[in-house]
Amino acid sequence: MSTARSLHDPLGDGAHGKLSLRTWLQLMKCARTIESAVGARMRRKYGQSLGRYDVLSQLYRFDGEWLPIGQLARHLMAASGNITALIDRMESEGLVERRPSPSDRRSSQVRLAANGRALFLTMTDDHAAWVDQALREVSETDKEALVGLLSTTRKAFEKAVAENGAETDGETPEPPQSGKEGNRRR
Repeated sequence: MSTARSLHDPLGDGAHGKLSLRTWLQLMKCARTIESAVGARMRRKYGQSLGRYDVLSQLYRFDGEWLPIGQLARHLMAASGNITALIDRMESEGLVERRPSPSDRRSSQVRLAANGRALFLTMTDDHAAWVDQALREVSETDKEALVGLLSTTRKAFEKAVAENGAETDGETPEPPQSGKEGNRRR
């Protein structure tokens, strides 16, 4: 008889084999797989990480407005890591513009530069095509159902956090990155 334990049931006693945990594990695996696949294509074609794309996307949403860096960090989909260092690099490449905050000289504001806007718009078409290609075997009906289920799941986690008074740390697991960004988060 094997003494090996399943990763899904590390104690070997069924304690961790609950459907909720299995659901969470599949969500995490799915997110990592998608981030890794799309991120690799972004790096190969554009020399940009998914984190950089996220920054460009959020700044694009604010349509040229100056945004405090802390506010930008709260809008990012994934962990921002050292957002200041990321903004430094993106500014040196002409993708974003930064200025001291007019109301608090200790903080900075950032907005999308013309080069960043052009890059984002080009990347967005490919991003949409890659995701569509990856999900081509999932029916439109299943995609609709999945969007609803994922929305319900996210809201359940948000409610649990609010009810338990727990704070989130803003961390979202990311696959290791290679290239210019190294293993740094975004």
